[in-house]
Parts: sequence; C-alpha cells; structure tokens
Amino acid sequence: MSLSEWMNWLQQHAALSLTAVLVLVTFLALYGVTSWRTRTGLRSRLEHLEKSLKLYAAASAPLLNNNTYGTLMPEQENELIDRLLACQAAPYASPDLLGQIGAYKEDHDHARLPLLLRTLEREGERFLEERDKLLKWLEQPSWGIRFWLGLQPAFPFLFAAALFILVYQLLLRWSGAGISFLGSNSLDTVYFYSRFGSALFALLLLYPALMGGFRPGEGSILLRLWAIFIAAMYLLHFISPVIAPYIAAAQVLLFLGGFLFTRSKPRKARPFVGHYQTNLPSDPTISALPMTEESSATSPAENTDSNIGNDKDR
Repeated sequence: MSLSEWMNWLQQHAALSLTAVLVLVTFLALYGVTSWRTRTGLRSRLEHLEKSLKLYAAASAPLLNNNTYGTLMPEQENELIDRLLACQAAPYASPDLLGQIGAYKEDHDHARLPLLLRTLEREGERFLEERDKLLKWLEQPSWGIRFWLGLQPAFPFLFAAALFILVYQLLLRWSGAGISFLGSNSLDTVYFYSRFGSALFALLLLYPALMGGFRPGEGSILLRLWAIFIAAMYLLHFISPVIAPYIAAAQVLLFLGGFLFTRSKPRKARPFVGHYQTNLPSDPTISALPMTEESSATSPAENTDSNIGNDKDR
C-alpha cells in the first residue's frame, strides 16, 4: 500500500484512526507510569530494609561485645538504650521487638538482653534474605522475573478496558438496547446486576493480587491465590445466566472467609529469666516457670528448714 492510499484510508476512517491513536497513547502512558512505580516501590523497600539493618546492627554490637550482661557499665548501658530506642524508628521493626525494647527501657533488667539479641539477629537474617531477593529482582532478574516485570505494567490498561466494557454494558442496559433473550422481567434484572456485580468484584480482587505493591508477609501468597480463585469464579457465568446470583453470593462468602487467613495471632506471653521468682503469688503453675541462679542456689539447710516448718503446720 502506497503512502497516498494509506492517507486516503485514514481520511475515510478518521474516527477509527483517532480511537486507535488514543488507545495506543493511553496504553503507553499507563505502561510507562506503572513500570516506573513498580521499580520505585522496589527501591523504596530496599532502602527501608537497609535502614532497618543498619539500626539493628548498631543495637546488636554492644550486646555481642558483652558476654556477661550483668557487668555493663553505666556508659555502656546508656549507649545500648540509645541504640535500642533508635531501633524503634526502623521502618520494618516488628511488634515483638518493640515490646521487648519497651520492657527493657522500663526496668533495665539485663536478663532480657539475651532474648533481645536473638530477636535482633533473627529479624536481621530475615531482612538480609529479603534484601538479596530485591537486589536480584532489580539487578540480576531471571528469565521468569524479567518476563513478569515486562508483563505486569500492561495490567492497568487491561483492567481499564474491562471496566470500560462493564460500564458500556450497564449504559446499554439502562437505555433498553441490551435486553437479553430472557426479556425485561424482574428475573432478568436480577441476573444482569448479579453478573455485573460479580464482574466488578472480580476486578477489584484481581487487580491488587496481580499488581502486588505490598510488602510480602505471612500468608500473602495464599491470599493472592485465594483472590485469583474468587475472581476466576466469574467464568462460571458463561455456563448460564440463571446461576449468576449464586455465583455472586459464593464470591462474597469466599471473600469473607479470606479474613480467617489474615487474623493476627496474639503474642504469647513468654517468661524472661529472673522475672517471676520474687514476690510470687500462691499459684501451682508458678513451679513450671524457669528458675534463676539466685533461687536455684538456695542452700540445702534452708530447704530442710522450710520442709520441717511445713510438716509442723500440718
């Protein structure tokens, strides 16, 4: 086709050509913005991890240098408290670590420090693994990751197109041009709006599941698969429009069931060594708690005297 023939075709189909240009520009704009935001989000997470690791390392150094925590000098303890308080500003500090830091700040009990050090080391190792993964994604992506990072920015355009089609169908319905073969009775209205709500609900679930953007946590993969499964139930509408209300109701029930996966487990009370042996109430479960060196160092004579006194009371 020559250039003149091409220009003539564009003039004859001006509306179609303008629509194609607008669609192409919209696709490229959404693709570029989404790709930039994805990489910016990954680099922001990487910066937060590095900041958290630096604060954790600064707080762990005094604990590693002092094997016997009971011999900390006042200057060393003040420095340790300052570094622990700085950990509270870590972007990814866990509630467990914050609770331990707050407890040590209140009573300055050195018996808490070994557990505090283990918590810092455990969370630091987890941050290192996450940082290495992000660096691999950004600098040395594998073939699958490279393909996914290239495909993911196209999803916003596809979701926008799907939303446009849903709104177009709704407008046709309101204008009376989209009445199905079932007629315009009340049942057809229920079927149509059930299918429309199911499609909209599927898009709202599928978009964050595919786009991500959130820091992965415990059960995040399961939640993504659960959202994709609920969204995929929309395909059942192609079987028959009669089952549309049941599919929509099943999607809502499955979505409510997803809250079971996001329940936050309460932090179990863990005894710290040396905290539950003084001024204890008379509770038979206290004997199961760990004993400190002071309590275990009680002389046999004192134990014998206490046993004799108990026998006399009986």
